[in-house]
Amino acid sequence: MGSTLDDTFRILIATDNHLGYAEKDPERGNDSFETFEEILKMAVEQQVDFILLGGDLFHENKPSRQCLVKCMELLRKYTFGDKPVCFEYISDPTENFKNSKNPMVNFHDPNLNVSIPVFSIHGNHDDPSGLGQFCALDMLSTAGLVNYFGRTGDLKNITISPVLLEKGTNKLALFGLSSIKDERLFRLFKENKVKMMRPKEFHDEWFNIMVVHQNHAKHGMSNYLPEAFLDPFLHLVIWGHEHECLIQPRLSADNSFHVVQPGSSVVTSFCAGEAVEKHVALLEVNNKQLFNVTPLKLETVRPFVFDDVCLADQDLDYVIGNKERNPVEEFVEEHIRGMILQAKEQLTGHPKQPKKPLIRLRVVYTDESQMFNTARFSHKFTEDVANPNEMILFKKERKEKKKNETGIDKEAMDAVFAGEDVAETRVEDLVEQYFSELQDYTQKLFLLSERGLAKGVNTFVEKDDRDAISTVFQHQVKKTVDHILSGDGDIDEENILDAIITYREERLTKNNPHPPPARGRGSRGGRGRGSRGSRARAASSSASTTQTSSKNQLSMIGDGSPKVSQSSTRARASRGRGRAATRNQSIMESFSRARTAASSRKGIVYDSDDD
Repeated sequence: MGSTLDDTFRILIATDNHLGYAEKDPERGNDSFETFEEILKMAVEQQVDFILLGGDLFHENKPSRQCLVKCMELLRKYTFGDKPVCFEYISDPTENFKNSKNPMVNFHDPNLNVSIPVFSIHGNHDDPSGLGQFCALDMLSTAGLVNYFGRTGDLKNITISPVLLEKGTNKLALFGLSSIKDERLFRLFKENKVKMMRPKEFHDEWFNIMVVHQNHAKHGMSNYLPEAFLDPFLHLVIWGHEHECLIQPRLSADNSFHVVQPGSSVVTSFCAGEAVEKHVALLEVNNKQLFNVTPLKLETVRPFVFDDVCLADQDLDYVIGNKERNPVEEFVEEHIRGMILQAKEQLTGHPKQPKKPLIRLRVVYTDESQMFNTARFSHKFTEDVANPNEMILFKKERKEKKKNETGIDKEAMDAVFAGEDVAETRVEDLVEQYFSELQDYTQKLFLLSERGLAKGVNTFVEKDDRDAISTVFQHQVKKTVDHILSGDGDIDEENILDAIITYREERLTKNNPHPPPARGRGSRGGRGRGSRGSRARAASSSASTTQTSSKNQLSMIGDGSPKVSQSSTRARASRGRGRAATRNQSIMESFSRARTAASSRKGIVYDSDDD
């Protein structure tokens, strides 16, 4: 990498460990702990400076005592020791760990002997809840085992303060954003209420890493975190929550930063994404802002094979009649035995790798007569498969109807249901997306707005209000009629449709005064964000927008004086772990790109400005 080895940060990155998953299963109960121990061993063998976890360390919000004890035992075994910490923590601990009972990094604690610090955000599985809003990571943090950062206390205005680390001349800024409900975070970004703090001094010399735990794939209109929302000064984003391992860095949509998605370290859902070979990442960052990612294959992961089969494509005798054997069942049994042989190819020879594989076969059928009793079928594989009761998933093939028979735009409907996780999408998002994808002009809405109709459908589905849609319709008809009658009298039967369409467009413009331009190559949909080379243009344009980037200089510690506890200074001096942070803390400035002003949301479902 063209850098002095002593100045290079070596970081082991893992996400979604899901400790405690299926811990009551006699066959699979220990899988998550075996792989987590392998990850910690890798950290020791690779002589990393620290471990970075991207959320969902635990599978349950309230992990069992057995799960907590096993986790704490492993962390003490592999992250404590006499090896010195060879980098400095120089930011304000009261900003980075403001929700902690002991706001300091654990290697500054004079009572602990930490050799490999662990930094972690929380995910959606192990987020704070209950009395006091604590989570399992709070317990690990209080015990001095983990440095828990990235938690947001104010969900109306989010400010992210980086963890600043230095190793010789190498500067690293670590931004953490723990899991937040996707719809809420989407809205906060749209309203320009997410700000990231940057060091004012030498801010171009810092290598900026951000760790997030949100939906990466689009599951709805706002049920994900678009890459376009993240600031262009970032160099690398570590993306947790998604379980598919995409370990090789790839550029973001506008080539602003790289994205690494380590995926999960244990199979928790039987889908195609989980069947990808699992890795963790060794990240090396030098003092010239160059980085390298080395995939490290996990060898203790239980083999998992996923496959799809469509019965309509098979030459089978579907007429069961009085036959003793079901031809479909015979075909599926033969296919599964082939998958078991395929799973043996995933055996690594590691002594702690489980031998029984996980198998999932999704069978697409056209008629119910092709189905069979999966519970009885599973008994044939109890000695060969770790999940015999979950091997088979029947899915009925959808029959496509012609557009002229149903009046539905097939292309628009296919775009709505293109994702695999439609069940997690809100119904109002589906309605709004369908009308936005329509190509047939005659089927577009002329009276109602997509938002108003979507809210009506949501009320109908979620609250069982059978009059919800008709109420929205009657409300909008009355508004439109009142508007036409209050006009200057030049509206007649010939131009009344144009008047209705014009009135609808006026309402939409009122709700969204700055509609985004058409997306083109390299465009961010009108968000005013370009590549690194265009940051100056983005900064200049922010002055003319309604909601501009805040450039007010803000000291993270008030007067800018050092704010490291005396105990931590003594600990660092006495144990020879590098000098404590004795120079002034970096002055921070609020950094946020100019974003399109979000439309104001007034009233309730049937308010005149919304529907």
